[in-house]
Amino acid sequence: MIDQPRAIAQCTWDRPAGREENGVEKADHGFNWGEWAANDAGNRFSNIYWSSPHMADATDDRLRLLIERIERLEEEKKGIADDIRDVYAEAKAVGYDPKIMRQIVRLRKMDANDRSEQEMILDTYKNALGMA
Repeated sequence: MIDQPRAIAQCTWDRPAGREENGVEKADHGFNWGEWAANDAGNRFSNIYWSSPHMADATDDRLRLLIERIERLEEEKKGIADDIRDVYAEAKAVGYDPKIMRQIVRLRKMDANDRSEQEMILDTYKNALGMA
């Protein structure tokens, strides 16, 4: 593999275009891609480097591990969702209404204040529609 330069080209758009600097005439667009940051003291972009092959391998391994971890968690999530569905099916088989059970689970997750506020708003809407 060909070794990449340690730093990217110096970017000089903040200087007036067409100005000579270090004996090199800047192009009209303000970039000078010919200056490589071998001696780049003061270069704003000197902390941006090409990744080395070893660094790429390490990041590739890290990325692969993160993706595999997400995939395992997705499988666990699917398994848990299947278990929950089975519990609702069991509840339905013995005569409970799964739709109402889901509402109860959702309400129990809520803060007591939020739940009472939601119930008051629901009552207000029912009264406005003549449903009370």
